[in-house]
Amino acid sequence: MRLKSRLSLFFCAVILVGSAASLALVRLTTENLFRSFVYSGDASKAKIYAAILGDYFSMNRSWDGAQVFLSEIPKQVFITLDKSIRGDRVGQRDGPIAAYPYDTIRNLLADRIVVADLKGIIVADTSGKLLGTVHPAMHLAHGFPVTVDFAKVGTVLVGSMVDSSLTGINERFLASVSASILWATIGSSLLALLMGLLFAGRVTRPLAALNSAARRVAAGDLSPIVETRSNDEIAELSLSFNAMTEELRRLEEAKKRIIADAAHELRTPVTLIQGTVEAMIDGVYPLEISTLRSMHEETIRLSKLIDSLRELETIESGELELELEEVDPLEIVRRAVSLFTARAAAKRIELSVVCGEEPGPTLIADYLRLSEIVYNLISNALKYSPDGSRVRLSVSSDRACVNSRGERGVVSIAVDDSGPGIPKEERERIFERFYRIDRSRAQDLGGRGLGLAIASEIAKAHGGRIEVGECDLGGASFVARLPGR
Repeated sequence: MRLKSRLSLFFCAVILVGSAASLALVRLTTENLFRSFVYSGDASKAKIYAAILGDYFSMNRSWDGAQVFLSEIPKQVFITLDKSIRGDRVGQRDGPIAAYPYDTIRNLLADRIVVADLKGIIVADTSGKLLGTVHPAMHLAHGFPVTVDFAKVGTVLVGSMVDSSLTGINERFLASVSASILWATIGSSLLALLMGLLFAGRVTRPLAALNSAARRVAAGDLSPIVETRSNDEIAELSLSFNAMTEELRRLEEAKKRIIADAAHELRTPVTLIQGTVEAMIDGVYPLEISTLRSMHEETIRLSKLIDSLRELETIESGELELELEEVDPLEIVRRAVSLFTARAAAKRIELSVVCGEEPGPTLIADYLRLSEIVYNLISNALKYSPDGSRVRLSVSSDRACVNSRGERGVVSIAVDDSGPGIPKEERERIFERFYRIDRSRAQDLGGRGLGLAIASEIAKAHGGRIEVGECDLGGASFVARLPGR
């Protein structure tokens, strides 16, 4: 079942349960409140009847004739009202009260009245149903006591005190209230259901677009871009999906470029070896040591290229094992300078180390891999620096910095040169494998575009990074920033 259908069913279930519970609760609350209202009105009437019946008992000293007395109350009220309006003109039915029949006046005083003596025996009941029976004490507790000279002589119950069932008028009132509540509940439920369906569509629509785009990506199409029109979690998911497809496109392009570059780099030595061997077989080239030495040099270059690719793949896959120990980066820099002094002298390049008088910083790293970073950076600087230029190395630390692992203290190894520098638009790609700013010149110089890629990945394996910028010598500045102790 699709998500939209499940959400719709869920909304329907929630609305039905909520509406039924609300309807039952409101109906019960309304009925209870209405019964309380009716009971409070009957209690007020019972107080008046208790005073009247107290006077009756005081005059008769018993409850004899109480049944007749209660039944005559509406008639006596009618006569009293009639006399108060018409005076002594008895028999003349021309006053305002004459417009109302006796039955109408009786209906105004139609409350059921029950009177019980001290023993609980019903001595008067306007309906005649309970006359002579014994009323339970727990029911009499709801009534109002009838007192004479501060002594209780009986109990009077009016309306709902006798029978908890409501009258027809009251029942019709509750029915109309319940109907109104029911229709209001149905209307609000339909409105809530409509809003729920709209919400379900709003939620599932971008998910459907994501699903469609994901299917296209799974089929090999990396072009889909999911539109985002909100700022919720689904929009964040869409942005993450777009970022993922963008990264996949970049990786796909990088993979194609790597395959093409690797094929190009491998083709040259392989073609050279193949042509030389074929020429020797055909007798064009004599089988001489010098020819074999040239072929051996090409095989060495081919082997180094393959080893570099394998090393880079090992580092990127996370399989590189680092032998961490406390190392002195200044010692590594000085040793590297001594190893490259002859090569720098051949191009009349001034190769120097700048350091303070205080003991240099130390860090936890793999000595050989850290040396490889420094060797690659120096080799790259010497390769592209013109004759008679300068290459300067320095080591520094900054305790205020925080590295990628959240540790304080960063050791920086900088290699600056006075060469042509690196354009800003090329700096982000300079660490990609096989990438060269000037392919023809780099190939003439023997570069394969792997040294900086390897150095960058080794720095990342140590929790650091290599940054590229400009220096005061006028050329490029490569700075390896590694976590210190």
